[in-house]
Amino acid sequence: MEPAIQGVPGYFVWEVPGQPVVIHLRLDVVDRMAAEIMRGFGAVPKRGAEVGGILTGAIQPGPVSTVQIEDFEPIPCTYTRGPSFLLTESERIVFGEACRRRSAEIVGYYRSHTRDGLALQPEDIQLLDGNFPSPAQVALLVKPFATKPSVGGFFVREKGVFPSATRLEFPFRRWEMTGEEPPRRPPMQERMRTDTEPASDEAPASSPPREPIDAASQSPQPEPPEPNGRRAPKSRTGMWLVASFVFLLLGVLLGYEASRITAPLRGASDFTLSLAVEHTGENLTIRWNPKARAVLSASSGVLEIDDGGETKRVPLDRDNLSNGNFVYRNTSGKVRFRLVVYLDSGLSLTEALEWPR
Repeated sequence: MEPAIQGVPGYFVWEVPGQPVVIHLRLDVVDRMAAEIMRGFGAVPKRGAEVGGILTGAIQPGPVSTVQIEDFEPIPCTYTRGPSFLLTESERIVFGEACRRRSAEIVGYYRSHTRDGLALQPEDIQLLDGNFPSPAQVALLVKPFATKPSVGGFFVREKGVFPSATRLEFPFRRWEMTGEEPPRRPPMQERMRTDTEPASDEAPASSPPREPIDAASQSPQPEPPEPNGRRAPKSRTGMWLVASFVFLLLGVLLGYEASRITAPLRGASDFTLSLAVEHTGENLTIRWNPKARAVLSASSGVLEIDDGGETKRVPLDRDNLSNGNFVYRNTSGKVRFRLVVYLDSGLSLTEALEWPR
């Protein structure tokens, strides 16, 4: 399928000829759900943990129904039977209660899929048949990958039965889904300069360029000869006064420069993210300070991971940032992490580090 918004700004349109349902998936849901799925994917070695829940929005009935997905609600899983999204009996009760509580807006079911292929399993069908009776309600599976975009697929009932495979897979990432250009990444030199510059809430005032001091130009000029041809005697006192002034001026300038270098930046600690990486088992745990002023005032963020020549972006919302950590399974021996938080004021703050140091 060619990526397209198809006249519905802010949504990805999933449409297959002959299918009784057209799906409008809000792009904001894609960003937030992708972050939730990748957290689970990085939480368990080798395969990753699956996450799942319910999709909410509205259904417009018709010969071809339109399902509009506006939000999602994760349902917790204790993983008593491994990393798959297999709910216990008590968790099924919680799932059913969530469906009844939001029955007026529920439009479907979603789950990440870390197993082989991309197909609904018997336990998925059981949840769908028990909690999603409407013919227009749908299922969404998303298969995450570490070094390339995740793959999604919707499942729609055909003659009352969900098919074993999706009729159309699509890349589950905003840029590929819509054909938009991803945000421009600054050149490596610029990013390295940004990462190494200390953050401060008060930009130092720029000093006007100073002309180099030419000591020779400050030296006393020879006095013109007297009319009778004799030179007037040089004043040693005047020479020493000029030289003292030059040295004094140089000392003031050097002291000013030294103070600019060594003076502590006021408020810089308020905007430190305290980014750190810890090797736990076969995973890397990336941590930052959730109480940092920048994090508390951030509207969203993104964690960029450069691993073995591949770069991935993990979107972070306010809840993700407040958790203060992200678990990632690396594929190479050298990984570079770059955390960017976007402040409510429209500014952004970046901190980066490499593992191992």
